[in-house]
Amino acid sequence: MTSLQTRLSTGLIVVLAMLTVLAVAIGGYSLRQLAEDFVASRVEHDLETLLVALEFDAAGHPQLATDRISAIFRQPYSGHYYRIEGAGVEIYSRSLWDAELPLPPFVADRFTRSFATGPQSQDLLLVGRAVAVQGQSVTLLVTEDFSPVSAGLRRLLLQFGLMALILFGGLLLIQRLIVRRGLAPLEQIRRELARLARGEIPQLPVTVPDEVRPLVAELNRLLELLGHRQQRARHALGNLAHALKTPLTALTQLAEQPPPSEAAAAWWPDLRQQIQQIRTLTEREMKRARIVGGGTPGQRVLLNQEVADLIATLHLIHGGWNLQIEAQVPADSAFPGDRDDLLELLGNLLNNACEWATTTVRLTVDADREQLRLGVEDDGPGCPPEQLELLRQRGTRIDESRAGYGLGLAIVGDIVSQYGGTLQLGHSAELGGFLAEATIPCPREN
Repeated sequence: MTSLQTRLSTGLIVVLAMLTVLAVAIGGYSLRQLAEDFVASRVEHDLETLLVALEFDAAGHPQLATDRISAIFRQPYSGHYYRIEGAGVEIYSRSLWDAELPLPPFVADRFTRSFATGPQSQDLLLVGRAVAVQGQSVTLLVTEDFSPVSAGLRRLLLQFGLMALILFGGLLLIQRLIVRRGLAPLEQIRRELARLARGEIPQLPVTVPDEVRPLVAELNRLLELLGHRQQRARHALGNLAHALKTPLTALTQLAEQPPPSEAAAAWWPDLRQQIQQIRTLTEREMKRARIVGGGTPGQRVLLNQEVADLIATLHLIHGGWNLQIEAQVPADSAFPGDRDDLLELLGNLLNNACEWATTTVRLTVDADREQLRLGVEDDGPGCPPEQLELLRQRGTRIDESRAGYGLGLAIVGDIVSQYGGTLQLGHSAELGGFLAEATIPCPREN
């Protein structure tokens, strides 16, 4: 469980559930106690009535004045019963018929309350008291059937539980809305991070809650610092390239001249070869070091204009013959990385195709939310399948009669690899020549 919303929602659901159960339990207990007190007060009133109707005969035996007793005590199994003990005499209500009514232990001059099962499985509330009447110790016990009250309490508790359940559901919806609204700024940051990864924005907006503003500010600072460092690295590489270009050119020109002496004629070709190798390696590493790799967050290069400018440049370079360069680029396609990397990648692929094509070079771009595919093919002689892998190696040229250092496809492979993509080399099924297909993954939305 990694989602903050899930954690907060789960915690609040547990708390609300516990509070709801506690409220129902406390409410049910309180209602029962209230009902018991109410019924007990009536039973106590009946006991007081019996106590007033209690008399003693000449022998000291207790007896009741029947005209003062409620008629419900004469109705069989009415649930209203009494039992009186005193001077060895027991008096039972007519409503008991022949049933027994157990006596709980009593405390003198205090009402004692308890429950017992009566005739016909009745739930009886018993109220008893031990008192002294006319110098005689008498124990009185009066009951009332609590079953109807219990049934009413169960119905009321069920209704209360249903209302609590409905309230619980309403509170869940409210708390979910509160959590979503409270976490909405974080969700907005998540969306902005996805846009940043796709290169739609250069930095994250700082209009965020105070709790996450330092994090956003630090991330923006790191992005800006990364951009500055990348720019400084490019400038440094450019300066180094200019610094090495002049002495390498001078050495190359010197090496092209005849050996200064017969003794130097033996090693003069080796000198030329070493200078040429230094030039080749220097140019390759300069180009390779300029590869950003993975792209700086906040960068996204639209392909339409860049491809159009690149094709125009290639027409100027290879304009001496009738060459047709076709481009199939969707309107909204974009390269998820650095512009110079894109130009280096497409420039090498298209320039290589233009050098080998007979009449036609075709660039095909397929873009979706997961990957960008760049396919360059021509109608030239192509490359034998057994030599395709050799083209990926630095400085390798299949045809030594063509100018160049054999770095183009190797540099393309480096760029694609830095972006986590793949480079496929093969045969063009439509044009019949060479096919190079670079597939680069696009940053996904979180």
